[in-house]
Amino acid sequence: MREGGITHSNHFRVFEDLTLSSIGMGTYLGNLDSKTDYLIENAVISSVNNGINVIDTSINYRMQKSERAIGKSLKTLEDNGFNRNQIFISTKAGYIPGDADLGMDPQKFISDIVLAKNLASREDIRGHNCMTPKYLGYMFEQSLANLGLDRLDLLYLHNVAESHKSKVDDKEFYEMLENAFRFLEGKIRENKLLFYGMATWECFRVDPVSSYYLNLKKVYDTANKAAEKVGNKQSSFKFVMLPYNLAMPEAHNQKVQNGKSFLSKAQELGIGIFTAVPLLQGKLLNHPQLREMTKKFRVKTKAQAALQFVRSYGEPIIAPLVGQKQPEHVKENLELVKIST
Repeated sequence: MREGGITHSNHFRVFEDLTLSSIGMGTYLGNLDSKTDYLIENAVISSVNNGINVIDTSINYRMQKSERAIGKSLKTLEDNGFNRNQIFISTKAGYIPGDADLGMDPQKFISDIVLAKNLASREDIRGHNCMTPKYLGYMFEQSLANLGLDRLDLLYLHNVAESHKSKVDDKEFYEMLENAFRFLEGKIRENKLLFYGMATWECFRVDPVSSYYLNLKKVYDTANKAAEKVGNKQSSFKFVMLPYNLAMPEAHNQKVQNGKSFLSKAQELGIGIFTAVPLLQGKLLNHPQLREMTKKFRVKTKAQAALQFVRSYGEPIIAPLVGQKQPEHVKENLELVKIST
């Protein structure tokens, strides 16, 4: 990562011996066309060239096309002198992705891939989400191929509580979770994965009476149990992604994790947090507090203020992940790497 000159001295954060930028790039939305591929490829290259080294995606984003666009970007960056270890890539598994390049929607992917290859039974699929080790293994290799990598930095289980937990009892859910964690710990042993985590929407922000609720300490203990069973000294469950922004402050202000807020409990357990939807897909730009926050943070735009609100939180938040592909948005967001968190 090219530090000095373009980045403020506290723009990068150290976590688990990693040096990570305090803003990350997301790749969720976009049409299933080559024009969007091109925009994402250029946005990744511009982001990395200008101080962002955290790139987030998922195999189901744009039906595998986002991963493939990132793969092309990484090849270009490597050709231009960037080392693979300078860029932190996270992706996700769980949702049935389909395959846009093969004209295969998720339903056809279920019938022609998941069921035909005996990766899971139809009963294992809930809300187009599956977490059997066989399915996760197939998706893991597909993500490596899409990204052109031989190792993933971070793999999240993607909204698995939101998809499965209300449909099975706690015992069955945590057995499923432990089996998935054991698969991931196996990939750690194979040196094909550095860390794993959970990308979530509701489960860590809701009241314990909710059928979606997860207790972070119980998840953490489940990961440690999985690590022990495969012979790893300690768990590599180190990251959680969840929404946090001006309109969704629950991770900070709701004490639903053994009497503590989620962010407090995560810091206690040594879990790093990446936050989703810092701009709420643009909807947050009308939030009444943003006008004052542009003055408070000494930034030029409401989007910058919304990002800076999250970025300035401090531990355990590492970075907001902002979806950016239009060149003007990339340029606007990248201005923040020059200022203090």
